[in-house]
Amino acid sequence: MSVAIYAAAAVASACCAFAGVSIGVARAAASRLVHPPRKRGDWDPGKAGLDFDRVEVGLSDGVKLRGWFVKGGSEATVIAIHGYTASKWDLAPVIELLAREGFNVLALDCRAHGESDGDVTKLGYREAKDFSEAITWLRSTYPEASRRIGVIGYSMGGAITIMLTASDDRVDAAVADSPYIDIVASGRRWIENRVRTRARGYLLFLYPLIVRFAASMAGVDIEALRMYRYASSIRKPLLIIAGRRDDLVALEEIQRFFEEVRKVNDRAELWVTDAEHVKAYFLDP
Repeated sequence: MSVAIYAAAAVASACCAFAGVSIGVARAAASRLVHPPRKRGDWDPGKAGLDFDRVEVGLSDGVKLRGWFVKGGSEATVIAIHGYTASKWDLAPVIELLAREGFNVLALDCRAHGESDGDVTKLGYREAKDFSEAITWLRSTYPEASRRIGVIGYSMGGAITIMLTASDDRVDAAVADSPYIDIVASGRRWIENRVRTRARGYLLFLYPLIVRFAASMAGVDIEALRMYRYASSIRKPLLIIAGRRDDLVALEEIQRFFEEVRKVNDRAELWVTDAEHVKAYFLDP
């Protein structure tokens, strides 16, 4: 009997140790998720021969977003929104294209990215409010250049675009390229398709716990990061771009979301390409 008790105690102790280590690993992974590395570059619109201002947008919670206002010479401004772990520098090709077509462009680093303030990303949810406040700032600072407002976003920026267009009537038209539709599903695919080490299986095992910790650290309701809930509120022209080779966002999710939007909005369009995640521009700019 004593041997059995000893064995049971040893197993229980090992299980507790494994659980403790797993919780620690999940917490560390979640912390890394909501504290993205900052990406910076040395390009600015002036190097492309564009007239621009360096700008700083103060938000209601004290965070300041930093970026560029590029002057295209029209009354229409396009707000360009980068993805998770990216920055305004990744938007350089789009900024140049839009400006040369006569659009003004506002390109800001999201909170906790690039040169902007903030330590924790809100994974897109609070960022939609950030860019709504940026529209208010834009209309006040450049009133003649922002009579019409468009938004184009990539990946997480695409999801921000969806949430912003659903909630702010000042957006006149929007483009969402490779937006996550279900952030939990996209996060799981990131582990499945982009983690190349033996840790992949362990991270997938821990994934539900990582999601819970990350949502808590970011202070967001994970259900608010599923785009289906916003579909019925989008009434402005919306172009969704999807890639058949996208390893993070399933085409079926994009199609389902698009169908929900089309129930209330016949000005929504879906463009399906053979591109990888956010690579459609490079296939057909």
